[in-house]
Amino acid sequence: TFLLDVPLGQKAITDSQTKLTSVEFVAIRLDTDEGVSGWGFNWNYTKGTRAVKAIIDDTYAPVLIGKDPLMYKNVLKELHYTNHFIGQVGVSRVGLCAVEMAMWDIKLKLANMPLWKYLGPVKDKVKAYNTDGGWLSWTTEELIEDMKALVDRGFDAVKMKLGRPDPREDYERVKAVRKALGDDVKLMVDVNTVWDLKTSIVWGRRLEEFDISWLEEPMNPFDKKSHAELASRLDVPIAIGETIYTKYDFRDYIESGGVDIVQADATKLSGIDEWLDVAALARSYNLEVIPHTNVQQKLHAQLAAASPNVPMVEYCYESLVDIWEDPIKVVDGYYTLPEEPGLGCKLTDKVLKEYRVE
Repeated sequence: TFLLDVPLGQKAITDSQTKLTSVEFVAIRLDTDEGVSGWGFNWNYTKGTRAVKAIIDDTYAPVLIGKDPLMYKNVLKELHYTNHFIGQVGVSRVGLCAVEMAMWDIKLKLANMPLWKYLGPVKDKVKAYNTDGGWLSWTTEELIEDMKALVDRGFDAVKMKLGRPDPREDYERVKAVRKALGDDVKLMVDVNTVWDLKTSIVWGRRLEEFDISWLEEPMNPFDKKSHAELASRLDVPIAIGETIYTKYDFRDYIESGGVDIVQADATKLSGIDEWLDVAALARSYNLEVIPHTNVQQKLHAQLAAASPNVPMVEYCYESLVDIWEDPIKVVDGYYTLPEEPGLGCKLTDKVLKEYRVE
């Protein structure tokens, strides 16, 4: 196991919750007696990932020794019951996800296929939308400059952050960006959970005049009832999922009518299998899945390629793209999918050495 703190390599970025200068990772390598190794990871943009490493080292590792990685579903079930009284989500789930990825990596290497081909693709490239130009700490002038630069690079869908203390500022910033970009560019907005229901209704309605493609995480994600009411009061689609951690919560959101865009994140769920469950559930309700993505683009782009109801994947933290071996790239607004066998989520040896914190 590796605990890492990787600097962004750019000026600090800010949303309504967090000022970010680096990203923490826990990376794991599972070795097999047949000489195949699997790599998994998870991450956090605030501190605390050391607790995940402790769960893996102290609780999961002793159970993993001697297991067959191809029986990974049974292995994960056993790991879950080693600490399910500590927490069903949070630290324990973050660690489980990293373990699941490593076992998927082994399975894919034995099959000599990348994830998207193993799952059965429905497309061979995946559309990207960009969040890296829309941070809350940017001035309106910087916001417009960065958004226009992204469009010039081939992105026709971009997202900006909301959640300033006075929502009037958010409104004016959205107004300025929409005017600068014109009507042909998709524009999404992300509140990062800091509004209440009244604020969401009032300012969600005001923002509808700018043809917003979705309003993301307007309120506390555990408040399904308020999201259902909000969705019934607005025409703009509601996007939820970055801070939802189980398929059962997604089920309840969908059945309540509180979500229009399902932003399931495999690294916030228990991994690939649970993400596929959520994507299938959303598809049965004719809902799109557009994964929340910060550093896990290569994982989510492959899942998108094998999922008919995933039209695009977020592109963010561009300064961290090259921390991965064989990093995925965006060309003319589309992800180019990997061809190498395995999951493809191994950090470079340089990163593992240079940014290891203990």
